[in-house]
Amino acid sequence: MQLRLVRPCGVAALALALPAGLAAQGRVAEQRLDKPDAEFQESFDQVTALRELPGGKVLLVDLGPKALIMADFKSGTQTTIGRNGQGPGEYQFPGALIPYPGDSTLLVDLVSRRLLTVSADGKLGKTIPYPEAIQGLAQPKGADRQGRIYLQGSAFRVGDGDGSGAIPDSAPVVRWDRATNRLDTLIKVKIPATKVQRTGTSNARVVMMRPQPFAPQDEWVVTTDGRVGIARVADYHVEWIGDRPAKGPPVAIQPIKVGDGDKQAFMDAIKNSRNRITINNGGPGRGGQEIKPPEPSADEFDWPEYKPPFRGRSAVASPEGQMWVQRSATASDSVPAFDVFDASGNLTRRVFLPKGRQLVGLGNGTVYAVRTDEDGLQWLERYRR
Repeated sequence: MQLRLVRPCGVAALALALPAGLAAQGRVAEQRLDKPDAEFQESFDQVTALRELPGGKVLLVDLGPKALIMADFKSGTQTTIGRNGQGPGEYQFPGALIPYPGDSTLLVDLVSRRLLTVSADGKLGKTIPYPEAIQGLAQPKGADRQGRIYLQGSAFRVGDGDGSGAIPDSAPVVRWDRATNRLDTLIKVKIPATKVQRTGTSNARVVMMRPQPFAPQDEWVVTTDGRVGIARVADYHVEWIGDRPAKGPPVAIQPIKVGDGDKQAFMDAIKNSRNRITINNGGPGRGGQEIKPPEPSADEFDWPEYKPPFRGRSAVASPEGQMWVQRSATASDSVPAFDVFDASGNLTRRVFLPKGRQLVGLGNGTVYAVRTDEDGLQWLERYRR
């Protein structure tokens, strides 16, 4: 691991033209995570969420088999927890893993609109359905030590209209107090432009939600003390709401043009059926039939000239209460870079992962990332930070 000081991209050239707060950021520490301190000895298909547990263990979601897995770095073993389904101890589409009081974890089941509690020893417990007032494909993203759950409200309802209506450009961040069943809207965040397509019949309906390429969006995280951090895409700054509200200065950026390689990478990703959430009304066994979603073509999208300053769905909260945000890069730049913000919204350092890695989780002094081999298999690595 190396630590040195660098000047943010573009600051020297833009200092005279930028606001005082931006030019005053000065030098930012740069940290490169060169070698993992451990690699899990078995591969995975597509790791999309991870939570560190005590004793060298982690909970992770492998989207390929749609499985919740406990992996033990010390023994090199892994155990599948629960199974696919809609009954007790089952999940249809495992999503985020949310730290919860008592060393427990909440597994988000997006399609079933519920949360499953997971104990520290990997036992599935109580199922928590979404409150009735939360409609559509809401996204639980965090919880605090009081057990309150934070969700991003849905701008889309599965049964609404025929898909021709425009989706709003923002969504609410909602705090759900389970003790009182109270819902409070805390703030609104910008969401990416999305196209919705519906095909099929009333017996077998396929709903496709396709984000527009490199659409700007805000990112947000929750800390255990109930602070909500938001990375605003308009001028790229981080603000915090909660008991200690704060707003940091804008971050210097160097605009990145969208090239042919970026377009190809976007099309390859969006054609990957493993990333789709398909909701069928009816379906096999109910008189319905499986319908293959139509493949997208490049001319269906409006391509922007530049990428936003940071990647969508890239923000992660550290156990220490920091916010990590992945910067945008060209398709040819495979070294992930993360801006790290403190509780005041100040950029404190920039962390680089090794080439080709994908961040999947942060632990106590640790970083978890996956590398993908030539066969498309993913290998889980742990780094010290």
